[in-house]
Amino acid sequence: MGKRCYNDRMENEQEKLQDEQKTKLIDYWVRSAEYDLEVSESLYEKSRFHYSLFFGHLAIEKILKAIFVKKKSIHAPFSHSLTYLVEKAGIEIQQDRLEKLADFMDFYIEGRYPGDLDDVFRKYNSTLTREKREDVKEMFEWLRKKLQTL
Repeated sequence: MGKRCYNDRMENEQEKLQDEQKTKLIDYWVRSAEYDLEVSESLYEKSRFHYSLFFGHLAIEKILKAIFVKKKSIHAPFSHSLTYLVEKAGIEIQQDRLEKLADFMDFYIEGRYPGDLDDVFRKYNSTLTREKREDVKEMFEWLRKKLQTL
């Protein structure tokens, strides 16, 4: 799975969240994820394509953290790795969805650490970004439904 950015012992050492804390934390992650998805749309409309996808990654990361908190009743891992969050949350997921999540990691890396900006701008044109944003939105809705059924 993804790169380990989280000490597994921390998960075992955390105290369970109280119901009110848990509800507030889940609400925080969901509202923040929804907001980031809206920001992604705004950036796309302004032709800020690779940043649009970066915020798409953030939205997916945060909805995964909401699922983690709901399932585990502890704080989510300090990780940006989408596949790692899926693994730690114990989410049942088809291989093709897992591969898409792995692909979405490019948006995080290139959004935070763009190498040659001209290359990034050429790569993330309107057409590619529109296609990838549709993938992100579909994944986000699938994860949101998963959260609602927990």
